[in-house]
Amino acid sequence: MQKATRQQTKKHNLKLVMRTVYNNGGISRADIARSTGLTRPTVSRIVAELIDERFVVETGQGPSAGGKRPTLLDVDQESHQLLAFDLGNREFRGAVVNLRGAILERQTFPTEGKKGDAALKLLRELLRALIKVASGPILGIGIGSPGLTNPDEGVIREAVNLGWFKLHLADLLSKEFDHPIYLANDSHMAALGEYTFGANWHASNMLVLKIGQGIGSGIILDGHPYYGDGYGAGEIGHVVVDENGLQCTCGNYGCLETTTSTQAIIRSAREQAKHFPDSLLGQASSLTWETIVSALDAGDLAAGSVVHQAGRFLGVAIANLIATLNIHRIVIAGRVNQLGDAFIASAMNEVRCRTLPSMVADTQVSYSDLGSDIVILGSSAMVLKQELGVI
Repeated sequence: MQKATRQQTKKHNLKLVMRTVYNNGGISRADIARSTGLTRPTVSRIVAELIDERFVVETGQGPSAGGKRPTLLDVDQESHQLLAFDLGNREFRGAVVNLRGAILERQTFPTEGKKGDAALKLLRELLRALIKVASGPILGIGIGSPGLTNPDEGVIREAVNLGWFKLHLADLLSKEFDHPIYLANDSHMAALGEYTFGANWHASNMLVLKIGQGIGSGIILDGHPYYGDGYGAGEIGHVVVDENGLQCTCGNYGCLETTTSTQAIIRSAREQAKHFPDSLLGQASSLTWETIVSALDAGDLAAGSVVHQAGRFLGVAIANLIATLNIHRIVIAGRVNQLGDAFIASAMNEVRCRTLPSMVADTQVSYSDLGSDIVILGSSAMVLKQELGVI
């Protein structure tokens, strides 16, 4: 095993101290030394460097333990800013975010079906718009993209709906905008967002299922994002849950996306409306996602049946994930959060039918409280992880 160089050790220690301050706001130098195992002189030198670079600030004095009152430290959250992006099929969303994950500015550009170079041009325009409104030094830029990505190389291997294939996006944009660029699949970014800023803060093992027009999952194992050997881990939308189901865009039949994506749920609701014309679904002149949510909230039986069926197929997929990974904490993100407890209850009923009791006993399935910003916050977390080592 090769010995770390002095420069590598210095960088490691600096990130260790920064992470300790970030996760324990209002901490003294002495407590940092105790927590990290570094000597007090080393901690004092690193803290002085971080204060000089405006990443850490002295916030006041703590209570005395018998001697001099200690000076407390915290992140200087407004000193630097992050640019974070969620590239959807229908719109590109971007935000200026502070070091604690607070969104300061946001912009949304409709994609209007743009693909290839036209979609790339739109992303550049959004980037310029956010750089213009950023009020502080930009630490880095994080991008959550659909499709298959290679986070280590900053490459979008395949994003069919955007017409991007083998696109070296990080290199392309970093040269043009002179900022470090970090890229990952949007579901992986969602998992990082939940891990860093959500109710499941620093859960060692967690699955985040992002359900919208498509379905994907981000995986946290032992506190780290798991991408798989080919960076394709989490493509749960193309797990077959109904062997007699409809054909998926991938060519297979009965994929989870054909049963539980928002588009699949709308399609199922339209079928139900034909059979139950007196239901709120049947009475709607134009059946939309909002129609389903309103009908469900009103206790409409046809809407409840649609949501139950979608949840049941989700439960099939979750049962397989639990059996494979034995992860107990599962978080659902996306518009399906509007379906409330009925959706999760249906999924969990199916999970209990298909999973060993000992494996499902401690399983928790919940909605993320980060809402539609989960990918943007995950993209911010990626920058914090890479630049400051705080995740």
